[in-house]
Amino acid sequence: LAPATSVAARSAGTRYYLHITLNNTQVPQESQLFNNHVPMDPQLDAAVAITKTTSLVNVTRGGFVPYTITIKNTLSALLPDLTLIDTLPPGFKYVKGSARFDGQPREPVSQGRDIRWENLDLLSDEQHTVRLLLVVGAGVSEGEYVNSAHVVQSNTGGNASGIATATVRVIPDPTFDCSDVIGKVYDDVNMNGYPDENEKGLASVRIASARGLLVTTDRYGRFHITCAAIPNESRGSNFILKLDDRTLPSGYRLTTENPLVRHVTRGKAIKFNFGAALHRIVRLDIADGVFEPGTTTVRPQWRTRFGKLIEALRQAPSMLRISYLADVEDPAMVNARLKAIKKEVAQRWADLNCCYRLAIETEIFWRRGGPPDRRDVAR
Repeated sequence: LAPATSVAARSAGTRYYLHITLNNTQVPQESQLFNNHVPMDPQLDAAVAITKTTSLVNVTRGGFVPYTITIKNTLSALLPDLTLIDTLPPGFKYVKGSARFDGQPREPVSQGRDIRWENLDLLSDEQHTVRLLLVVGAGVSEGEYVNSAHVVQSNTGGNASGIATATVRVIPDPTFDCSDVIGKVYDDVNMNGYPDENEKGLASVRIASARGLLVTTDRYGRFHITCAAIPNESRGSNFILKLDDRTLPSGYRLTTENPLVRHVTRGKAIKFNFGAALHRIVRLDIADGVFEPGTTTVRPQWRTRFGKLIEALRQAPSMLRISYLADVEDPAMVNARLKAIKKEVAQRWADLNCCYRLAIETEIFWRRGGPPDRRDVAR
């Protein structure tokens, strides 16, 4: 560089001049590019080792959460005038009077979501432990919440440590958020679908939920599922139970819906009742000869049998079982014929407006063990 150098810059039509003089006539370290040391603050962002832990993983609203913070000076010199800052998760609050600094009460200064322990001096290799309690607010939603802590230099505000975190998970409360299920499987003697007085319970009947929960009734037919569901917080949820009718006493058939669906809300119990009764079984056997060829129309000589069937059903509460003995018919036609017979009987029974609700079962038996191969039938 020349003894005197001028640098000009042009901006928006106006000329500015910056004049810099570099020579050997002035005091070194003030005018030279070399050996011109500028004092700087030391980098202390890792001077303090910090950890933050909690003994709990899952917490509930309104519960207390203990935290432990440890800080240690990793340098061989005194670190004066430090501030420990603990940042609380949203909705969490500090429990006043709970803080202990090395076992001694020492209240922090609150500032928004931050609580601070100020004016800390750390000797070389010195360690301190801070313990405190937070409470989970009532408006906190379920999920994970992170509590973080770090140390800063009080004068400059620069970090003197990394950031230590501890995470807890807010879960539903068993008392206020869970929905219990209670119920009974009863002997529906009058088959009205409601548990009346003096109708005893049915023991050892198994009930299952859609999520695979299994429960068996006691000697009085009662069952109970604790915290069966955690419904949606704002609108509730549907819950479904199904009774395993294979576990009913021999001869019993359900008189109520199965499965049962109920709408559940948080913190409230819901009742599921299943009725079953010892049914009188009336059997109707049909085959291809009952129908006009290739149709679902019953031949005239067999239509008179519907009246006798209805009379038999009226004699006592009964269950109708329609059995089709199939041979070489098309399976689709067999199903259509069963559906037509069931519809005909149900319509006639509804027209009578009789004393009980008629349950109708259908079944198919194949003479050859199964539906025929249509290619064999064609030959």
